[in-house]
Amino acid sequence: MGHKLDRVMYEISVVYIALPIFIFLAGWLRLAVAIPVCIIFLVSLFLMMKNYPEPISWHLTREKRLVVIISIILLAVWVFFSGQGGFSFQNADYQYRNAIFRDLIEKSWPVIYNYTPQNISANSSVAGTSNLAVLTYYTAFWLPGALVGKLFGWYAANAFLYFWSLLGVVLIAYYLFRTLRNTSVWSVVILIFFSGLDILGYVIISGKYPGPIDHIEWWSGLQYSSNTTLLFWVFNQTITIWLAILLILNLKNTRSLFFLYAMLLLHGPFPFLGMLPIVLWKAYQGYPLTMPPKNTEHNNPVVVFILWFWNGVRRALTFENIFGGISVLLIIYLYLSNNMSAGKTGTNNFSFNYCVFVFFEGGLYLLFLYVDHHRNPLYWISLISLLLIPFFKVGSSQDFCMRVSIPALFMVQILIQQTLLGRQEQKQEQKQEQKQEQKQEQKSEEMAELQEAAVSVHVKSVVYDRHMLSSGERKFMRIIFIILLVIGSVVPIQEISRSVVYTLPAYSTTKSAMISVGTALHNSGNPVLEPVGKSILKQSQYGITWTDSVKTLDKNGTDLSNFMGPLHDNFFYEYLARQ
Repeated sequence: MGHKLDRVMYEISVVYIALPIFIFLAGWLRLAVAIPVCIIFLVSLFLMMKNYPEPISWHLTREKRLVVIISIILLAVWVFFSGQGGFSFQNADYQYRNAIFRDLIEKSWPVIYNYTPQNISANSSVAGTSNLAVLTYYTAFWLPGALVGKLFGWYAANAFLYFWSLLGVVLIAYYLFRTLRNTSVWSVVILIFFSGLDILGYVIISGKYPGPIDHIEWWSGLQYSSNTTLLFWVFNQTITIWLAILLILNLKNTRSLFFLYAMLLLHGPFPFLGMLPIVLWKAYQGYPLTMPPKNTEHNNPVVVFILWFWNGVRRALTFENIFGGISVLLIIYLYLSNNMSAGKTGTNNFSFNYCVFVFFEGGLYLLFLYVDHHRNPLYWISLISLLLIPFFKVGSSQDFCMRVSIPALFMVQILIQQTLLGRQEQKQEQKQEQKQEQKQEQKSEEMAELQEAAVSVHVKSVVYDRHMLSSGERKFMRIIFIILLVIGSVVPIQEISRSVVYTLPAYSTTKSAMISVGTALHNSGNPVLEPVGKSILKQSQYGITWTDSVKTLDKNGTDLSNFMGPLHDNFFYEYLARQ
């Protein structure tokens, strides 16, 4: 039962990532291009789905079933208050996210805008002398819901979007459990409430305390977003990336690695870039660059490096990586390169704000993670990434800093979970699982593949090894991490509280309850409770769910170049796209 469940969850995860890409290829490309590309894609997908991770055994005891049920409820509430589906308060970014989603539903694919006269001037940099422009954006996450919307309408599409997001975070929780070899509600709690120590930086920089529903992520002028902030503001760039990171950690080889990576580009170019160091690590995991002893043949460092590099490439020379990965990456790159904002680059300077920002947003976590993970390459990838990312800028805002950092921040959270919740006996379990797997596949697989799997699992065991600490020292480390996580949870609590505060008055039942409670407290005669009651009564008048005044991107007289590209003089739309 455990092995079967694990395989089913892997297959669902792969389809979850791949389905939006298949919809894009079939919906955007002209027939002569779409047919061969979709065939290659489906064959690659089939091969990837058969390349299962190393099997593990799950024994779903009654206690673990309860953990799973509680985890799903927590995740369902989390996604509910994110605004997806229109069931709860939506943050300001939903203004254009809803417009994009509606255009994907109501317009033909590819989405083309025939600008009205007042919008031509606002978007002259996009359309040029023409009044035609095309939607050029990372739309992958919306495409399954948009397909539902074309069949059943706007509200059905939004309901599906909620369940699609919920499915994504449930898969993420499953692979967190799998990575830790531990089924724990605390893992889901950390997922929801993980954040940098923004509150400390905010108080130091501003000299004051924030309100309970304030958005303080911009306290330094830069931003590394908490998990909840990412889900509540940029879910389309987040959920699939998180899932892909966990899949990469659990893959037993690199046969489908590049194909998986290529599919992430349409989910967000910035997190796609942030994933690159993790993908390269996986490509050479278990194959360290070692110099041969002196006085032996082939001890030229250049030759050794070239051979090491080529061996990593050779292991990835599979149908799904070469044909599937390259075709997907090339087509999506040509599509996104039409976006007008892609070429606006710049840099941020080294400053005091940068130092405080890096220290509180990840530096303290990484400082204490050093003890457990200093031999783990992923630790150093996360550290170097988070130190360098703030110096770069693309576009007019700090999107590069906020979104390229998504993979590294999520990896920091995984390392923390391994320290707090990872099982100490994991190394021995992995060795036993590997022995069993080798016996089962000895007759059906080539010896080279067996050796690769053995080395891969051995390296995984090394990655999870812990620095030898006394029980007292380890307890102290755990206390430190718990304190840091509690301090960091202020931002997620603020994000969730803001959504709750603006959502409850939007429903008649909860609004009535707020009025009743507010009236009782206001009339209590207690000087402490009276102002609380007054505040509740005031808030009961401000129920908000939809942030949806911008209905479409072609009827708004503002510059929309962040989402657009010209229709003419573009290779993708002249030679590849459906006419």
